[in-house]
Amino acid sequence: MSKKKTEYEEALLTDEAIIDLYWSRNEQAISQTDKKYGKYLFGIAYNILHGRLDCEECVNDTYLGTWNRIPPTRPQVFPTFLARIMRNIAIDRYRKNHAKGRVPSELTVTLEELDECMVCAPSVEEERELRELVRALNRFLRSRTEQEEFMFICRYYYADDVNSIARMLGVSNKTVYRKLAVLRHELGDMLRKEGYLHEEA
Repeated sequence: MSKKKTEYEEALLTDEAIIDLYWSRNEQAISQTDKKYGKYLFGIAYNILHGRLDCEECVNDTYLGTWNRIPPTRPQVFPTFLARIMRNIAIDRYRKNHAKGRVPSELTVTLEELDECMVCAPSVEEERELRELVRALNRFLRSRTEQEEFMFICRYYYADDVNSIARMLGVSNKTVYRKLAVLRHELGDMLRKEGYLHEEA
């Protein structure tokens, strides 16, 4: 089995080669993207939609969106580029399917993990503070290593599960859990120091 897996992995094109196929308008770009990232994209959709048919349609729409964006865009990090398109498509589908429904389970989990670091929903008077909070979060992420930023965005923006993040980075699940816990702690400390969070009495 390991031999078959090795042969399969060797057959995968590099991201740059796949992007070149898009750039030259070669339809093999889509099949190569599906071979390399189909399961990953399906997983992003499933975290949001939890329905196989909806997820499959979102994957196909992601390939179409990618085809329409390359060119003129040339992605710097191809899986992140794909994931952004998928997430937007899946969330739009979710909103259409569940106009008054709850946030899906995996998104709920990731938001609950950040509860201790984030402020409550703002009032009208606090909108300026919210914009400042967003800038503070972006500043925090820019101060992290590339791997830490990738973990944080995958977990709390794309709602990827820890197993997927660990596989993409080639590290253990334990490493991802530990680093995310450290990041949440450091983010909380920064937000408290800058006045966005207050210690409970």
